[in-house]
Amino acid sequence: MKPKRYAFVGTGNRVRMFLDPAASKYRDQAQVVALCDLSQTRADWHRDRLQKKFNLPPPPFYRAEQFSMMLQETRPDVVVVTTMDSTHDEFIVAALHAGCDVVTEKPMTVDAPKCRRILQAVQETGRHVRVTFNYRWGAGATEVKKFLSGGTMGRVRLVHLEYLLNTRHGADYFRRWHSQKECSGGLL
Repeated sequence: MKPKRYAFVGTGNRVRMFLDPAASKYRDQAQVVALCDLSQTRADWHRDRLQKKFNLPPPPFYRAEQFSMMLQETRPDVVVVTTMDSTHDEFIVAALHAGCDVVTEKPMTVDAPKCRRILQAVQETGRHVRVTFNYRWGAGATEVKKFLSGGTMGRVRLVHLEYLLNTRHGADYFRRWHSQKECSGGLL
């Protein structure tokens, strides 16, 4: 089977969750065809890493404003969106209209009008959008799901989850764009 062609828009730290498996474990099924970002420096770090760590040729880099050009020139099957939350819709809608499926980091976007815009593009194009949740397939969540599915506990009536941001992760998280509601949509 021919590998699917993947383009990645947003080259912050989160993209590694998608880029690394595409470059290693799934490299026979996935071809990295482009990186797109506001920052050439960030993208170059990933391009260099793909070459040194995974022995892959560095994919071409496109600036964020060249996203449409990237879609035309590289013809990806799938676009992975890990940009600032408030910009997800721009890239998702453009990718869908270019005939690509999309994988996007949560949240899909930051408000209802942008969600409606994405859903309309899905209906118009027949393409697919998948929203990922970085802890969904983690060991803890997987074990809880297995336990609950086993039926030994009975019917679940309430789930309570707390996730506390510590000073190492939490403090840094809120020094960046995440602390600005217009960029992140606010804490859920």
